[in-house]
Amino acid sequence: MEPYLTQSRSFVLRARTRNGVFWRSAILTGGSLICLSISPWLSALFGLVFSIFLLRPATAIFCLLGLAALLPQGNLNIFGPEAGEPAIEFILVWAALFLSALLIVRGDWRIGTVTKITLIAAGLGGLITLATSGALVVSIFALAQFLVPLCALSIWLDNLFRPTTCAFEAPYAVAGVLTAFAFGCLGVYVVGNGYEYNKVDFNGLAWQPQIVGLFLAPLAVLILYLRRLSLWLRLTILTVSVGLIWLAWSRTGLGGLVLVAAIEATRFALKKLWKPASASEGSGKRLRRSLSRLGLGGLYAACVIGSLWYASGTSTAVIKPDAPSQLFNLEGYTASRGMPIARSYGNIEGHLATGIGFGVPSDPRLLDPYTAIENLRILKTEGRFEILIDKGNSYVAIFEEAGLLGAPIWLALFFFMLYRVAETGPVGRALAILFLVCALGEAIVFSVSGIGLLHWASLIAAAGFAKQPRRRVSHLVPAEYTYDKLVKNRRAEDRN
Repeated sequence: MEPYLTQSRSFVLRARTRNGVFWRSAILTGGSLICLSISPWLSALFGLVFSIFLLRPATAIFCLLGLAALLPQGNLNIFGPEAGEPAIEFILVWAALFLSALLIVRGDWRIGTVTKITLIAAGLGGLITLATSGALVVSIFALAQFLVPLCALSIWLDNLFRPTTCAFEAPYAVAGVLTAFAFGCLGVYVVGNGYEYNKVDFNGLAWQPQIVGLFLAPLAVLILYLRRLSLWLRLTILTVSVGLIWLAWSRTGLGGLVLVAAIEATRFALKKLWKPASASEGSGKRLRRSLSRLGLGGLYAACVIGSLWYASGTSTAVIKPDAPSQLFNLEGYTASRGMPIARSYGNIEGHLATGIGFGVPSDPRLLDPYTAIENLRILKTEGRFEILIDKGNSYVAIFEEAGLLGAPIWLALFFFMLYRVAETGPVGRALAILFLVCALGEAIVFSVSGIGLLHWASLIAAAGFAKQPRRRVSHLVPAEYTYDKLVKNRRAEDRN
């Protein structure tokens, strides 16, 4: 299925180039953000229609998931918690799954290993949490919110090397969505707004400062590798995104970028210093690949074990609800991180085997919809909280929700996805490390909404940088699906 506007005369808007995908994604995201100021429903409809109209279905999946992450945050910033934020996300996420199913029905895609493992983990983990959850309805909705976008992404990853997937377009689509968000935030900053939350840290188009930093951190990594974009454009986007992360003072986002930069710089230096002879070049590559796998596994184990160890020694800090500025100095930040982790660890001790239920909030008072909405309104409008909604750490949160019976299943699924993407190359490895580190400061891995949804989409999109295998064909194929004989592992249209 080709996009309708394949005959565009403009180079940057041609559907069969990476530049075209980037600019189309950025333009439709910008249009959706403009429509958001009028109506959240108009914004969702605009993004849905033009994603399908301008992009291939496989690429539109990432645009829809990116919009599903961004638009509810902008909607919350403009209209507050009463304006149907979950419904916007619901429409866009299910549209992405529908496109995946459509490609399967047409025979362009098939269900493979990644999707099967995802469904097996979902079945086992879902049965455990549904049998033991303290709030069954909440857990059902939380499981659906987590599994629907993950299934769409798993199906895409299974068909990574199929010609109809055009996997190389996915990172450009995600980068286009995030670039529109970044320059939208920049426009808000230029006109002197964007400090509504606490008058100190920049929140831009989102309703909280840390959301800006965690949204733009994947863009800062991706943009370095989008070599079909001009160097000046990439440098401009990188400068804007890092500058906005700094203005938002997102410690988690900044810390993740610093760690990714340090690891990649070390890897590059070791690769340059250690140049094996041509006779042993193959063994050298295998050794580096093995070390990379061990490094990812070691970092993952350190994050999980270290989080539980830290939580076991954290005491619940008391933060006065009428002291919002305390949240934005070092003492307040440490307390605001330590308080939810200590609360979650208390729930782990009380429900060690089964957990409190997938997606169930740490504080049972938040199970009351009226209390939850009122608490969110106070947090948004007054910069303080009556009940802290954050869980603070993804690894502690999953043990709190699923217990010793269910948490290993979900953690194994997360590592499997990280491993599959990291194996595709340095971009996948960098996004996997960034996701791991950001999960230390926010409960985003298994709460696939907003920040979590964006990081999952960015992670899977990074697999689009994988080298495409050569195929031997016995029949004529369209030019856009052939390989350039002069350039290794590069499609013919990639020369544009």
